[in-house]
Amino acid sequence: MQPSKISQALTVVLSIVSLNVFAENINDNSIEVITIEAPKLTHSETALAEGNLVMPDVADWLKTVPGANINKNGPITGIAQYRGMFGERIAKSIGGQQIISAGPNAMDAPLTYINPIMVESVSVYRGIAPVSSGIDTLGGAIKVDLKKAEVDTGAALGGDLALSYNDINDASTFAGDINISNENTGVLFYLTDQSGDDYEDGNGNIISSTEYDKKQYGIDLRHQGDDWQIGATWHHAKTNNSGTPALPMDIDYIDSDRYNLDGEFQLTDWKLNWQLGYQDATHGMDNFSQRTNMNANMYRYNTTDAKTLDYRLLLSQGDWLLGLEGYDAEHNSVITNPENMMFEITNFNHIKDQRNSIFAEWTPSNGAFSHTLGLRIKSNHSDANEISHSMAMMNPNTKALQSEFNSADRSVSDTTFDLALNSQYQWTKTTTISYSVAIKQRAPSYQERYLWVPMQATGGLADGKTYVGNINLDNETAYQLNAGISYDHGDFTIAPQVFYQKVKDYIQGTPSTDMRVKMIAGMMGDSSPLIFTNIDATLYGADMNWQYRLNEQFKLSGIVSYVRGERDDINDNLYRISPLNTRINLNYQYNNFQSNLALHAYSSQNKVSVLNDEKSSAGYAIVDWQVDYFVSSGLVVRAGINNLLDKQYNDHLGGVNRANGSDIAVGDKITAMGRNVYLAMDYQF
Repeated sequence: MQPSKISQALTVVLSIVSLNVFAENINDNSIEVITIEAPKLTHSETALAEGNLVMPDVADWLKTVPGANINKNGPITGIAQYRGMFGERIAKSIGGQQIISAGPNAMDAPLTYINPIMVESVSVYRGIAPVSSGIDTLGGAIKVDLKKAEVDTGAALGGDLALSYNDINDASTFAGDINISNENTGVLFYLTDQSGDDYEDGNGNIISSTEYDKKQYGIDLRHQGDDWQIGATWHHAKTNNSGTPALPMDIDYIDSDRYNLDGEFQLTDWKLNWQLGYQDATHGMDNFSQRTNMNANMYRYNTTDAKTLDYRLLLSQGDWLLGLEGYDAEHNSVITNPENMMFEITNFNHIKDQRNSIFAEWTPSNGAFSHTLGLRIKSNHSDANEISHSMAMMNPNTKALQSEFNSADRSVSDTTFDLALNSQYQWTKTTTISYSVAIKQRAPSYQERYLWVPMQATGGLADGKTYVGNINLDNETAYQLNAGISYDHGDFTIAPQVFYQKVKDYIQGTPSTDMRVKMIAGMMGDSSPLIFTNIDATLYGADMNWQYRLNEQFKLSGIVSYVRGERDDINDNLYRISPLNTRINLNYQYNNFQSNLALHAYSSQNKVSVLNDEKSSAGYAIVDWQVDYFVSSGLVVRAGINNLLDKQYNDHLGGVNRANGSDIAVGDKITAMGRNVYLAMDYQF
């Protein structure tokens, strides 16, 4: 490739590396979607920002999106957060599939089932997500498009090879894929191997239980005709010996297989898309193999599994989109002590979580106005088999809770709905006004309903509290408002939004008054256990993205995010919400080089949840620097430094340490990585 052509490719790549996170259209102009695209340098397309070749957790990319963040319980356990909502309140579509975690504490959160080399793009619906974006979108929606086999590419063979190394934790990544195709058929093979040791913080402390070992591989097969195509995919994920210091246990293993069939047909004026998926995941975790535990009587090993069948059928024509979508998941969890063969707790036994839905979405446009109006009706059903506890015969409180749960009517069926209107008005040539209103509902998770004995199996809350569930929980209902303005005048673009939502029957832990629960929790060191309860809550805030091109070589860009979450029943804040933060990038590009200097600043967070014993955190600012050299159209080499100034700090969403044997005490906030130097290369052919 000639230098001028490389320069043209770099210019396009630069638009994303400098946090080009402005709206793109998926369905129509009324829905804003922020998309980060994967690198395809040979096709002069855009590339993922900030060290995409060295990140072990795809969830980290959410930090480049206004309003988005991640709850970190370990290096590869990122739980998506958007505008103060996290976990199952946010819909995650991974290659079109609804991925369900096998672990009751979200050690295998949905975004951990993917790896950077297989990602085509990551999209976040900004503001209020349309009803078509997922089954439960009360907290927003994230769409991850995965690579698929390419057909009739003009070349019989193509592929991608990525290597990286981080010095702070001796971490390495090897990832590769290869695509073989002819005129009608394509097949894609991929393999990823990621591993790292415990990292050091800015003061040189070793943060134990932060190692990871993650392997993924699979195959995608595509065949197409004149007006149809069909595909089949298999993904295998294997994780071993990976730490989660903010949780009571670490990952011993996660073993998952996902299968997917999908197709597309053009039927005169109608277009039909369908998908059928199945996932079988098993997960083992313990509190002794990767952290210090001197009391063998308290050794715990939790074996869990989840099997999920999911489906989706979409029919589109003109302004209309109609759909059927749902999943049927089953969960099990058994806790044992390898030093005491008599100890066994059946924590979750054949839990059923079935969600089926039908939706319609209309997207008319009229001159300067464009709208999306959608309604989704959801049928939710859950059930659980009887449970048991080996200590029930010796502990009357445990026996009473066991008997009460087993004699209860555990089958719950209800109907929920989502109704959303997204609109945009092109006020002037440079200015667009957007506004949205919605009512969104969510049925409780299986942990919130069926956690029958005090445990920390809470979907990754990581507050150190023990909880019990509540079979009779009501559905959450959110009344949402969103408004924004976008100004685009050549070299300068800015797009602020404000939002407000009142959540009725928000599911939150409240102090248990059940003496049986309190006595059992007290034996485990928690004098104030919580029970999942319906309360009312309010969330509001603002976020913004912007960019300014200084000249042909330099561009400034950034985001600002702020959210407040408050309980309406008592004077307290909602738990684990990111403080006011900003990210500012200065990008430079010249010939085959580009450089990205980034400042990430967070204010202090004192608006914490007293009830959840949440610790406040100090403000901080860190600097990252990255340099890329494009050797050719398909080869880039990269060097960078995270936390350039070796700042000692605590990410507020990073959680509290619960791992004995670390250089930081149990109960202290987990300190973040110190200065990390990394090298990487990506070769695409």
